[in-house]
Amino acid sequence: MGLIETKQTHIIEKSGAPERIQPYIDTITQNKDALILQEAELKKQSDEIKSLKSKLVKVESRIEEQEQYSRRTSLRFHNVPVPTDDNGAIITPIDTDDLVLRICNKKLQVKLNIFDIGRSHPIGEMKDGKISIIVRFLSYRQRNMVFSNKKKLKNNPDKIFIAENLTKHRYDLINRLNTLRTKEKIHSFWTHDGTILVKKTDVSSPKKIKSRQDIYKLGGEVLEGDSQGED
Repeated sequence: MGLIETKQTHIIEKSGAPERIQPYIDTITQNKDALILQEAELKKQSDEIKSLKSKLVKVESRIEEQEQYSRRTSLRFHNVPVPTDDNGAIITPIDTDDLVLRICNKKLQVKLNIFDIGRSHPIGEMKDGKISIIVRFLSYRQRNMVFSNKKKLKNNPDKIFIAENLTKHRYDLINRLNTLRTKEKIHSFWTHDGTILVKKTDVSSPKKIKSRQDIYKLGGEVLEGDSQGED
């Protein structure tokens, strides 16, 4: 704005007839005032957009939390061998309830029956005669009994393992943490009731991971498609 005022003074000094150029000065002043108002309006709109984005992030976070909470009674069983007949053909339809109960009762020594399962079904594609199964138990207590005994599957020949049923957002974080562990940037990570925990070193305290920003702080890379303002 100082440049406009300087030009106004220069014009008056050169002309010697301020009354003839006064309309031009008035126009410049009006344009200056209009520009100030536009800048103020743009700043107001920018602040409103930032506020709306902040509210949107909070709403999305609450929705994601609720989605994860809705999965609290379900688990995923991975690398589960499917039954075959004497000729090696897969027996269909695959009774996923029975497969889950066999693992729970025989491998985990957790006594459950069909009335403890709300629903189960395969997820993903079959690979090397093995499938993944998602199962919803009728209570969190039953689900927790199974999950707390999953260490009994360690070193099993079929490499069966049990994991929590996480949201898409949390699976993305898990995949990024797995990359960091492979690169030895973190010591370990795990989940508990949907919460992701990580240890930077063997002796460090566990830290909660909620967003990509938390991953970046651990040395994670910004991947293609990541939004810098995300999370």
